[in-house]
Amino acid sequence: MGIKELLKKYNERFMQNNSHGDELCEEIFEFTDRSSLLILSAPHSTRSFVAKREKMADLYTGALVQYLGEKHHVSTLIRTKYTPFKALISDCVVQKNLGEHYFLDIHGFNQEVGYDICLGTGEFSEEAYPYLQGIVNIAHQFGLKAVINHPNYMGKIGLTGRYQKFYNKPNVIQVELKQHLRDFYGHFDVVKNITLPFFEQIIRQYQANE
Repeated sequence: MGIKELLKKYNERFMQNNSHGDELCEEIFEFTDRSSLLILSAPHSTRSFVAKREKMADLYTGALVQYLGEKHHVSTLIRTKYTPFKALISDCVVQKNLGEHYFLDIHGFNQEVGYDICLGTGEFSEEAYPYLQGIVNIAHQFGLKAVINHPNYMGKIGLTGRYQKFYNKPNVIQVELKQHLRDFYGHFDVVKNITLPFFEQIIRQYQANE
């Protein structure tokens, strides 16, 4: 099965029931442990309940994380379904005792902000993150415009900020992707030739230090 067909197959579980995901799945967040120091997460791969309302899914993020995890033997933590109540991925991280891991927390944005990728470090400084500049450099290699801590995408209220408050460590980077970098239906060449290789190089950066 080719990459595009595989991504579409993975995406079916998140898109079903109008992006509510697999309502019969027992776990809200599915952790696949591949014994890696890095974990790829997709907290909004389906619709979710945020700020007392239903939030749209960050389309295609679940399938991309699943594909990258399987191909590069990296652990993943992915939302499987919508719940009509607040369910935080950070609570799952604490419950599963994943505080010694690094995370790339994958999101998607649709606003026109002048960038392709927005990287968030929450309440911590950029200098506290050992892999951050490497990610920016890799983005530039692929001709991507990347920004650190755009006011709309700093990660303070997501996994990045909540992890910092609980563990007091700079281990989670929020990675916001513009839609064309995620949409393997309408922009498969971009996903195949830019997005996937971009993440592959980042993963190797983390794996080199395991």
